[in-house]
Amino acid sequence: MIDIETKKVIDIINSRDYEKVKTWLDEYPDIEVFSRDGSITYSKVIKDSHPLAIQISDRFHLLKNLTDYCKEYIKRTIKHVIKIESPKIIQEQDILKIKNKYHYQTKWELILAVKEMRSKGYTINQICLSLGIGNKSVIKYCKIDNSEKEKYDKKIIAKANQEIKRKQKEELIKKVKSLKEKGYNLTQISKELSLDRKTVKKYIESDGTLNHASVGNKFKSKLDKYKDEIITLYSNGYNSTKIFNIIKDKGYNGSDSLVRHFIANIKRNTENLQHINNEYENIERKNLIKLLYKDIEKIESITKEQLEKVLMLYPQLKQIYQLVKQFKEILSSKDIYKIDKWIKEVKELNIPELNSYISGIERDFEAVKNAIRYEYSNGLAEGIINKIKVIKRIMYGRCSFEFLRQKVLLLNFN
Repeated sequence: MIDIETKKVIDIINSRDYEKVKTWLDEYPDIEVFSRDGSITYSKVIKDSHPLAIQISDRFHLLKNLTDYCKEYIKRTIKHVIKIESPKIIQEQDILKIKNKYHYQTKWELILAVKEMRSKGYTINQICLSLGIGNKSVIKYCKIDNSEKEKYDKKIIAKANQEIKRKQKEELIKKVKSLKEKGYNLTQISKELSLDRKTVKKYIESDGTLNHASVGNKFKSKLDKYKDEIITLYSNGYNSTKIFNIIKDKGYNGSDSLVRHFIANIKRNTENLQHINNEYENIERKNLIKLLYKDIEKIESITKEQLEKVLMLYPQLKQIYQLVKQFKEILSSKDIYKIDKWIKEVKELNIPELNSYISGIERDFEAVKNAIRYEYSNGLAEGIINKIKVIKRIMYGRCSFEFLRQKVLLLNFN
């Protein structure tokens, strides 16, 4: 029991027994508002001991029970994995033709490529194997907004990092020169700033703006101009030795191991082509359950297009999502007049799990309407109960409930 104004614990009891709770509540005749869970025992004992008090069913428990029942319905009616049709089938040569992961200089360019392929109808699995990235990455990239370019563009990030390092180095050079002007020798400056003597000498002789010779330069691989040809040769059945000899005759002067590693990377990303050409995509049931709690934009493992196909297979699931959303809106809008219509719509679905939930709602209907009407909730009590549980675990096996009660009240008083 908590005072809503002072947020202090007034008392605690270790029983749900009707008689004990009633005797306990009779000691506090001035209570005007009770916020509680859906316990019928609590409802009855409060009504008998404080008939004029307002009873409020906790909103968290109302919403949690609803989503739990919906979750049970999904588990009962939908398999662990759902197969949906893929919009397009592509052949091995198509995969290898569009396999240009190696040409992207930044992650942003790769993100744009993923979005483009998705817009053309390629499935997530097809994009994964053609670009050599994971399915979660594909879904994540599809949801990235164009305004986030700077976050993923390595050129921009590298330029910012170079600027920071340049300023840090210039500050260090100034310190070296300053110590030199104060009469410090190379050894003293080296010890003072933890630098090598050669570095100190270089800084003293510099103009104050040292930059590494590689800044701004992109190092190229000897294999770059042969990559497209290697992909083509590999798709035509050539092994790494033959490919190496062919490109060597055309001017390649790198090692054969570089060619082998490149081909091995291609092979890893295309060895499941038979899986790609499957006419179906797999959607896991757990991702559908997540949609009871989060919007699809916040779930990386399923796309809107995939959800639409699932809802075509299970049209009643769409109604479930809508009812959960509507109930959340009723709670947040404080519109008690919508609850009757909502209950009627739930009953029309005639789903056993939701029928059980509605039975509980109607049994405690006045308290449920009060949960919508008033701002009171169990939030404060739940937080304090967590603290009490910690104290209880610390004391476990050594003290009685009465000692726990006194300890909590004493801590609360202090």
